Amino acid sequence: MKIEINKSSRIPLYLQIKEQLKGLIQNGQLFKGMQLPTERELSHQLKVSRNTVSMAYKELSLEKIISSTSGKGTFITAEAGPENHLLSNTQKSTVIRKIDLAIEKALESNIPVEDFIRLISHRYKEKRALSNNIHIAFIECNQEQLFYFSHKLELGTGINIIPILIDEMYLNKVNFQNQIKSVDLIVTTFFHLQEVEDYLKNENKKIVAIALDPEMETMVRIAHIATPDINIGLVCLTDKFAERVIKSINNSGIKYKNIAFTTTKELNELKRLIRKNDILIVSPGRKKEVQKLISKNIPLIEFIYVPDKGSIDTLNKTIIDIKKKEVTPERNE
Repeated sequence: MKIEINKSSRIPLYLQIKEQLKGLIQNGQLFKGMQLPTERELSHQLKVSRNTVSMAYKELSLEKIISSTSGKGTFITAEAGPENHLLSNTQKSTVIRKIDLAIEKALESNIPVEDFIRLISHRYKEKRALSNNIHIAFIECNQEQLFYFSHKLELGTGINIIPILIDEMYLNKVNFQNQIKSVDLIVTTFFHLQEVEDYLKNENKKIVAIALDPEMETMVRIAHIATPDINIGLVCLTDKFAERVIKSINNSGIKYKNIAFTTTKELNELKRLIRKNDILIVSPGRKKEVQKLISKNIPLIEFIYVPDKGSIDTLNKTIIDIKKKEVTPERNE
């Protein structure tokens, strides 16, 4: 399996890995049922952080191209084929309808086939360039929040979010420098703002801090179920995320008997935690995994942190300002 990483490219490393893996599946070099290297093995092979490979694998998993099973490994689940290009049936149907409509309009206007194809190619390149307009690096201390921010936060078209664990600033300095080299904006939380500013004081990069609050619906669900005699189990990826969740619950005044958390992926330990608790809270990304292990009568709540409205407004305003600066020089030429 040959994957080549260009660390000087504006395309995030995890996207380079993801797209090359999709290409290898599409052309038949990788096939359904084949086991992929572990995150650790591939990160060592490509000389990138494990988090970078993890993000690539997570996106492929969400698109149902690969599947990971605890204790067994990560396997390819998508079929290769010249026609599907790894699109779902719904995606293909939607795109085909729009292509057919464009073809009909071209025929009605007597546009030659060659001109029509050139027009499509030109427009595709324009749209692709637009989608790479603004690159935002989001620096945080826990993987769960990185995953949510980079996949769920909607900042409009043309925004490319690069998730970076704050530990990478210290553990993998070369990779970190390559990642932020071409970003237009760095986003972090107020908790890490001073640390990020101090580290990047010579980089001349725009840094914006945001506040993250528990999603209201999440807190309401917990408050509705929890009582002083209830035991709560928490399944997440990092101790830092668990500490933040427990602090948020305590600050809200919700009463409970005990909270026990685990970051393990070991099946028997997860089952033990489930048996001992009345409510289960999971971090983003671990809900499906835990859902398979619990009975339907045990409440399962995904704990999500979201930027507050003020932070989103500030972020959008900063993005608009960046776009204006990019357009202004062109007008003056």
